[in-house]
Amino acid sequence: MPTSSLRFGLRLVYISAALSFLAALAACEDEQAPPSPPAAVEIVSGDAQYTKKGTKLEDPVVVRVTDDKGAPASHMTVHFAVIEGGGSLSKGAATTNDQGRASVTWTVGPATGTNRMRVTVSENSALGLVATATSAEYYCPEEDPTFSAKFTGTGDILMLTHASTFSDDADLVHYDLNPGLKTFAGDVLETYPDGIGQVVVRDCVFSANGDLFISWVNGANEVVKVATNGTVTHFATLEPPPIGSLQQGAELAMTPNGVLVGCDVVGPFYVTCRDTLFRFEDAIYTGIDRDAANNDAVACDPNSGDVYFIYLADRDLLRIPFDGVTVGTMEKVADLDIEVSDGAKGMVVDGADGSIYILADYSTTTTRKEIVRVTSAGVVSTARDFTTRLDAGVQSDLAIDRSVHYLFTLDTKNNVFLAFGLPTSADPGTLVTFTASIDPGQASDASSGERVGLDIVPVAGP
Repeated sequence: MPTSSLRFGLRLVYISAALSFLAALAACEDEQAPPSPPAAVEIVSGDAQYTKKGTKLEDPVVVRVTDDKGAPASHMTVHFAVIEGGGSLSKGAATTNDQGRASVTWTVGPATGTNRMRVTVSENSALGLVATATSAEYYCPEEDPTFSAKFTGTGDILMLTHASTFSDDADLVHYDLNPGLKTFAGDVLETYPDGIGQVVVRDCVFSANGDLFISWVNGANEVVKVATNGTVTHFATLEPPPIGSLQQGAELAMTPNGVLVGCDVVGPFYVTCRDTLFRFEDAIYTGIDRDAANNDAVACDPNSGDVYFIYLADRDLLRIPFDGVTVGTMEKVADLDIEVSDGAKGMVVDGADGSIYILADYSTTTTRKEIVRVTSAGVVSTARDFTTRLDAGVQSDLAIDRSVHYLFTLDTKNNVFLAFGLPTSADPGTLVTFTASIDPGQASDASSGERVGLDIVPVAGP
């Protein structure tokens, strides 16, 4: 047989085999049952997330479509559409895979609040659901606000100090106050050797879940998280003071849902768990001369989370509504005298009646040392005058024990703790003085007084 005839014959064989295979495949497909219609759709993951406004959710929203037997329904068309919040999606539709799943990436809208997305299935118009997300002013998924007593004993004082007889370095000291004997005794939780230059002690605060944070300038201007054995890990880098300002560091406070708030000379701020500092847009100053905030005074309402701080130029006590998600419009609470606005060394809010308490220690042109009370309506009064007490002393920082409704401060010149009964306490207006049971220098070893940070070990969230 000629070669050309052989090649032609082989082509016929190949073509015949291919046609037979295709016919068999078609017959096989004809024998398969058509896919069952989709009967249910559910969200597998990605619902109820939150992120900073205008940003992408960390995880995609994944849905699953199933048939009437609960088996995955593949090759179904799922539609996604934003119906609230003004955000955007990576796609408007997707086809389910072999597991019946489809997903979409969601960027929330530019405003704070609830975002919603509707999910529907083409093959069954009766199916549908709504996914939600929260567009927030901050992003902190690691913070669990569930309280646990990580430090003991509750009601005692933890203080960050750089001048005590415990060591020549900065110390985090636990103080046990004895109400019966009116004495105190301290023990060091941890000593922090100086980094680059002397440690500048600023403040310490307990979070909503019982964690302890401290603010200092130790080479870096930062906030660190403190373990129960006293060791620290970096939490947030704070901005250095503006050129021309001599005031370093920041005062700290915590919202009831666990957002770290602080105030430096540039104004109040809040810090996310991703080491990102956000400013309140209505309260940003140059930090130079009097166009600055008092970086020794900031407080959060333990119920609402509203932030209180002092603007030096106008001598105003200001409030920023802040629930941990939404920032409201800043408003003035009260006018303050210069001795209070400039001399404020600590500030707290009594959640029982909303009163704001400011520790003022002013000795520039006049001497004024007192605890000032500002009601929620803005009425200013003197809650306790320290001016004539023991040569006036040097009062430093203010802490509140909300379980017994007492304020605590330390007179670092006379080395005594002072406790003052709030109007909501069993002993309103009572001043209790605690003296050292052993060595007064455990509280302070600076004859002229010093800057400290202190807070009360909470029995419940602060």
